[in-house]
Amino acid sequence: MIANIDFTQTVAALSALLTPLIAVITTLILILQYLLARRRWRLDLYDKRYPVFTCTMDYIVFAAGEEMTHERLFQFLRESKDKDFLFGQDVRSFLDELYKNGVDLRTTLSIYARMPVGDERTKHVNREAEIRKWFLAQLEVAKQQFGRYLAIAQR
Repeated sequence: MIANIDFTQTVAALSALLTPLIAVITTLILILQYLLARRRWRLDLYDKRYPVFTCTMDYIVFAAGEEMTHERLFQFLRESKDKDFLFGQDVRSFLDELYKNGVDLRTTLSIYARMPVGDERTKHVNREAEIRKWFLAQLEVAKQQFGRYLAIAQR
C-alpha cells in the first residue's frame, strides 16, 4: 500500500508539473517563432532595399562620367520608385537630391552644347565639372545613407 501511495503521489505530482512545463515549452516556441519571423522580415526588406541601393550607385557613377540623358533620369526614377515605402526621410531626401542634381547636370549640358566658345560657355562647363565632382563625393554618402537600412548584423 505504501508503494501505491508513492506511485499515486508521484503521478499526481508529475501531472501537476506537466501543465507548467507545457506552458514553458509553448512560450519558448512562440519566442523562437517571433525571432525567426523578425529575421525573415529583415531579410525580405533587404531584398527589396538592395536593388534601390545598386541603382543609386549606378546612377551616381553614370552621372559622374557619362552624358546625362532624359532616359537615364527616368530610369533612375523608375528604379528608385519604392523609396517612399522602404526608407526613412533621410534616404528619400538624398535620392531626391540626386535626381535634382542629375536634372541640373542635364540642363547644364544642353545649355552649353549649342554655345560658342567663350566666357559664358566656360561658366557652364565649370558648373558641369562641379556637379560631376559632387556626384563623385556622393558615392561615400550613399553608402552611409543606405548603411543602416542594409546592415545585416545581428541586433
